[in-house]
Amino acid sequence: MKYIFCVFLLLVLVGIGTTEIVTAQNKVSSESKRDQRNRAREDPWAEFEEEVDSIPRLDFGVNFGAYFPDRYSANFYNGTPDNENNVNYVMSNYYWYQEIKQALKSSDTVFVSGYPLDMHYQVAFTGGLFIRFNFNRKNGIFLEANYTQLKTEDALALQVDPASYPTYDDIRLQPIQGKEGRVLLNLGYQRSFPLKSKIYFFLQGGGTMCYTQVQKSFFVVEGREYSMINIYGDLGYIPGGNSQTFNINQNAFGFGTYFGTGAGIPLNERFGIEPGFSIQYYPVNIKNYPRWKPAFSVYLRILLGVGHAGE
Repeated sequence: MKYIFCVFLLLVLVGIGTTEIVTAQNKVSSESKRDQRNRAREDPWAEFEEEVDSIPRLDFGVNFGAYFPDRYSANFYNGTPDNENNVNYVMSNYYWYQEIKQALKSSDTVFVSGYPLDMHYQVAFTGGLFIRFNFNRKNGIFLEANYTQLKTEDALALQVDPASYPTYDDIRLQPIQGKEGRVLLNLGYQRSFPLKSKIYFFLQGGGTMCYTQVQKSFFVVEGREYSMINIYGDLGYIPGGNSQTFNINQNAFGFGTYFGTGAGIPLNERFGIEPGFSIQYYPVNIKNYPRWKPAFSVYLRILLGVGHAGE
């Protein structure tokens, strides 16, 4: 009898425990539904969270901004003998040298007494196109191409009529400049962090390719521009003659890494803007300048969403 009572009591306890578990589960389920309803009222995205998160979208954009290149490769344009484009190329040409002497009113000789060794690029405008395929609200891949034109300028020191006796040197500072174009191609992954207000923050990472083309490398003497790019070959420049010229392409490719961050601000269902900041780390690779250096960009991107994939 005692054993039967114990078994009966055990069954009662199990039944009570089971009832409590079922009640708790129903309560949790009820609370979860209530939380979901509250979340839907507070978050405009929440009502369609599961659906929207899984719908792809394609975005097109136009970029505008400022580009801050590293100064390292700017010394390519300083005219030193080690550089591909150098002042010696001009000064060793008899006709150009006579022009320079006359322009500086020299009665004897003119030679280079100093080169700028710390040239730097000016901050430049950059613009380009952007495309992104969003797998969902939080993940996507992007491709963008931007173009910028860089300029660097400093002064070349020319000594005029050096005297054979102690006296002050006649040093004339003349402008020396370089111009180049860069195309930057970035391919990578974007992770977004949406807020309840529909604004989102994002991080980007990927690879970058830089194509650099040298456009001009020259110095100026009394308003006359002298290009340091050898377009005349071994025969050199001869005034009034039929000097043959060649098309000289000085360009290079560099491959590196890309990192970006910013915020997205939807204006409506189709349009939005993304202010952002990016870092590219790559070698420019123009001759004798192979080192990896960082470059920075700040930009404003205007976006057009073309709808969900498959629409």
